[in-house]
Amino acid sequence: MRVRDLQEFLSKFTESNKEGTRQGNALSDAVIFVERDGFLEEIKRMEVHENSQTIFGAVGNHHSHRLVLKTKQDRKIIIPDKMRNDF
Repeated sequence: MRVRDLQEFLSKFTESNKEGTRQGNALSDAVIFVERDGFLEEIKRMEVHENSQTIFGAVGNHHSHRLVLKTKQDRKIIIPDKMRNDF
């Protein structure tokens, strides 16, 4: 998943009007969690990492970046079995 995918996904849910010219609603204040080992962990920090390796096939000397979501690792919320995505 890329940041652009996340932006598109969230913009659909946070549009305040049908034209999409105004953003913000109740979802804008939602807490972000990540599922790990059947538990939800709250995102506490975000970091942008720059990778010094060039991307093969990219035009020019393009470097990749990563958006890293850091969790608090409080495993207080257990996800019910029927909601898990076990692969």
